[in-house]
Amino acid sequence: MNGSPGRRRRRIVARSLAAVAVPLAVAAGCSISTDDTPRGLAVSTTTTSAPASPTSGGASAQLWYVLDGSLVPVSASLPDHLLSTVMGSLFDAPDTESVGRDLTTSVPVDTKVEHLDLADGTLTVDLSGEFDNLVGPSRQQAIAQIVLTATEFPSVERVRFRVDGTAVPVPTPTRGDAPTVSECDYASLLADPVEMAQAGVTLSAIQRTQARAADLERHCDNTG
Repeated sequence: MNGSPGRRRRRIVARSLAAVAVPLAVAAGCSISTDDTPRGLAVSTTTTSAPASPTSGGASAQLWYVLDGSLVPVSASLPDHLLSTVMGSLFDAPDTESVGRDLTTSVPVDTKVEHLDLADGTLTVDLSGEFDNLVGPSRQQAIAQIVLTATEFPSVERVRFRVDGTAVPVPTPTRGDAPTVSECDYASLLADPVEMAQAGVTLSAIQRTQARAADLERHCDNTG
């Protein structure tokens, strides 16, 4: 278990920050801005439980996007920090000026979040049928984006997926298709700090990725 590719990659990521200390000093001056005006929500979301209190003056949330097949956090300004708002924003079309030209999303913009239900630490995400048009690596990346964004909320420990109300297993890097997944399943997809610096990703995003990788290494080792 200790020699799994996911854990080796997390340890490499954890050690990589020191290696990019000098490049970061340069990258910080030409980094991608990730805190611009929020995009309007274009999805229908409902939830039976909101794990975070709304903030009347706006709130910041971490949305996870794709950089050359790996996952990178982007800080987004939103009207509030409700789970439905954060997840809805992830399904909205990304603004390249906000997330950076090199960052993309595998989450299909024509897919709608039909329902969110949080019970006993498990979030059930019910998606519209368009999601089933997504196959291959892009499907796994989209699932990883959703899971890593949702589990930014401490009350979300696991995620299950439905498409048009029918439960579906989802792809993971190490366990194949699984009916229930957690952030640990996608830890190996976190971007490497060196590659993030070379792409001009902000220092704060690199530090956030480093902190998430370290947290996952501790948590996933203890639970795995």
